[in-house]
Formats: sequence, C-alpha cells, structure tokens
Amino acid sequence: MTEPTLCARSITKSFTTGKVTQQVILESTLEVFPSELSLVVGPSGSGKSTMLSILSGLMRPDAGRVLALGEDIWSLSETEVDHFRLQHCGFVFQGFNLFNALTANENVMLPMQYLGVHGEEARALAQAALDEVGLGPRSHLRPMELSGGEKQRVAIARALVKAPRLLFADEPTSALDSTNGEIVVALLKRIAREHGTTVLGVTHDPRLLSHADRVIQLEDGRITRDDRVINSNVMH
Repeated sequence: MTEPTLCARSITKSFTTGKVTQQVILESTLEVFPSELSLVVGPSGSGKSTMLSILSGLMRPDAGRVLALGEDIWSLSETEVDHFRLQHCGFVFQGFNLFNALTANENVMLPMQYLGVHGEEARALAQAALDEVGLGPRSHLRPMELSGGEKQRVAIARALVKAPRLLFADEPTSALDSTNGEIVVALLKRIAREHGTTVLGVTHDPRLLSHADRVIQLEDGRITRDDRVINSNVMH
C-alpha cells in the first residue's frame, strides 16, 4: 500500500481575542497520499484554511504533530520550516498573488530565484510550466491582460515550476466562474496523477467534489467524514 506523504496526528489550534478563546481545530488526525487530489470541505468558519496552514508549514499548531515527507516539521526551527516549504511545497491561493508589473513567465520564474536558479535556465523552466497549464503562447502577457482563469493557471504554473512533492490549494476556484473552476480543479488532479504529487485543497464549492479522489468533511474543527471518490460517486 502507498505510504502517506502527509500525516497530522492529533493537531489542535485555538485563537484568542481579548478574553475569548475559540477552538478552531480539535484533536484532528489525517493522512494524505501521493498521486491524489484530496479536498477538505466544510462551511465557512469550520477550520479548513487553518488546517491547510498547519499541514503546509505556515501555521504552528498548539498541540499535535505534522509529518510531511517523513519530517516532523513542527519540531524544526522556523528557518528549517521555511527551507522545507521552499524545497518541497507549492502553494495556490484564491487571490492569485501575482505581480502586475511582471509577465506570466516572470511571475513563474520567481520561486526559482530563491532556489538559486537564474537567467535562461529559470526562464526555460517557467515556460515549460506555463506550457503544461496551457498558457505557453500567453507567457509574455501581464496579469492585467489575462482572465481570472488564466491568472489562476499562472499561479498553478508558479507552484509547479519547482516540482514540489506537496501542493496546497486554498479555495483555488472561489474567484472563478464554473467553467474556469472546472478547468483549474481538473488541472490540479492531472498534476497529482502525472507528477505523483500530493495535492491537498480546501473548497466550499460542491461542484468540484466529483473531481476529487478523496473528500474530507470538516465541521467545527473536527473531521466528520472522510470519503474516497470513485467514478464521481462518494463511497462510504
């Protein structure tokens, strides 16, 4: 059986505002596997984005462990966690997070600079990533010249360019119409299949669930359902 590449063990997270403490994640345990698109779903405020942040090394839990690629990431120093994310993780956000002054190719090149890859090598890798998401002929355009769906595909190419083993997507289709949302989620699934990448996303869009290999329901900080999807039907 395939080994999980991402494991949460009894993770807990709360936030305190003034005298009020809100438990956001409660004793949650989860395993995520390579070559699969796994989607975390749940109502607004259920803790989806918080869980994704904890699993991806962006937010430290109050308790529990996260094992990513066999590394107990929250036992590492902040610098070591940053290095782990740079080396192994790709991120796609709902707001695209592109630089308007840069072309699509230049936006995709950015992560390579932090990995010490520059010049023509970085440009060629960025072009290959844009080709893979179907935007090769538009790589010279800036974000203002692209549609919302195209911007999100540039963001996916930027995450893909460094060949991450873990790819995290936070509401990647929420700013898109249904057609472009379908294109984006199908692309994430293809990346999981063809690259062997572990792709974990959060969404509130029920239209996307049939594309997932696995659907994880989160309610009030707890995992209430964990289903594998086969032939677009949820199996219990």
